[in-house]
Amino acid sequence: MAIAAGLSVVALVGVGGWQIWGALHNGATLQAENTSLAPLPERAKTPFSGLDWQSELVAEAPASADLPAEASAQAGSSGAARGDVDGLSNIAGNVTGVLLESYATLAEGGEYTPEAGERIAGDVAESLRARVSYKIYGAGDITTTSDTSYGRMLAYRGDMQIALGPLLKNTDYELNIFARYIESGDAEHLVQLERTAENYRAAVENAAQLTVPVDALPHHIRVLNALSEFAATLDGLKDNAGDPFASVALLRTYNTAEQNVYLSFDALARYARNKQS
Repeated sequence: MAIAAGLSVVALVGVGGWQIWGALHNGATLQAENTSLAPLPERAKTPFSGLDWQSELVAEAPASADLPAEASAQAGSSGAARGDVDGLSNIAGNVTGVLLESYATLAEGGEYTPEAGERIAGDVAESLRARVSYKIYGAGDITTTSDTSYGRMLAYRGDMQIALGPLLKNTDYELNIFARYIESGDAEHLVQLERTAENYRAAVENAAQLTVPVDALPHHIRVLNALSEFAATLDGLKDNAGDPFASVALLRTYNTAEQNVYLSFDALARYARNKQS
């Protein structure tokens, strides 16, 4: 998608000069506390699909500095203190750190070339995905009926149409809303994105209260969870709209979440079509 490509350029080619400058000159080194990190030489030469870009950052003081241990712990928990339970604010620092360390490793070995730098940036971009927290529904959360007749399916389908009514308020494509914010910087577009997410959550809450034919339960749960994930992804885009690194990762998540919504509704529609009168 055009907007994802544009953000990738901003995030991975531009790299964010102020963040790089800060990492080099603020008297501390930022690194990800991540057991899956390979040794530095390997990190400069291999794909980054095994990295957790949302892992917590910790500030390590230079050896000559006398920094209390609690200060280091506070630096690492700043994301949690801001309510960033998913660690999305850590993505920028982790990406910047990996790019800087990869460059330094290649340069030290005399192996750096512009082509190598582009390949590393491409590997980082390909691996970027964001996890978002959302409410997950299970069979125990839904009231069911053993009546699986054609008539009961029709009643259930009508109930679902009413329950999903809040989605009719979403008349604008979500990525168009986000693109307009990126282009204009007008926060009103983020307010619109927030309202859109609220409509998805309202639809989920309505549908969760329905009595569902037991043979429709798996499809019903799939729809609830897909809509719940999609709403959480929109929240993530809104909350991290000013961070190009997190936005790129969330746009990848958006693509997956959007597909999950389409597939869940398709499965529910096939259930209804296949029900015999």
